[in-house]
Amino acid sequence: MLEVIGLVLIAVLAENMVLVRCMGISVPERPELTQRGVRRIGTALILVMVTSAFLSWLFNVYVLRFFGIEQFRTLAFTLLMLASVALVKLVLRTFFPALFRHLERALSDTVFNCAVLGVALICALRSYTLWQALIYALASGLGVMLVLGIYVGMQEQAEFDSCPEKFRTYPILLITAGLMALALMGFYGLNVK
Repeated sequence: MLEVIGLVLIAVLAENMVLVRCMGISVPERPELTQRGVRRIGTALILVMVTSAFLSWLFNVYVLRFFGIEQFRTLAFTLLMLASVALVKLVLRTFFPALFRHLERALSDTVFNCAVLGVALICALRSYTLWQALIYALASGLGVMLVLGIYVGMQEQAEFDSCPEKFRTYPILLITAGLMALALMGFYGLNVK
């Protein structure tokens, strides 16, 4: 149990995909992003991350390691990421059509999110077990969703009248995101054995 909690803390805080690993940054540049949009993007990203981690773990263990062709890991995981997006869309469209309509655009956007590929590669490089890979993928998705929620909340609450004109909107938000990343750097090096 302690190992699971440590893995979640590492994924959410110490190695946050957005603030520490600098993956998945392309999402916040959408001007119409709201808290509801963050939930959609976060849910879609979590579904795709967990599915991609599952498929890439299986492929890594039973194909790449078995045949000794680990050098093709990035190419294989990229293709598996695309397959996992298609698989999640197919399952949602078939069994949960209302949820699919709700998440359709967000699922399409996850194809371009490098955090999904990053989770699969990190799990493979660290030789995580299947359960560790799935927990890490889930926690990493929650970490991205948390950061996006904080970012959108800051965007909604920011008073641009009190800062210089050149720093209004994106510059001050990027500075604030940088300060958030510095705050999380205190957790860097967190290791659970």
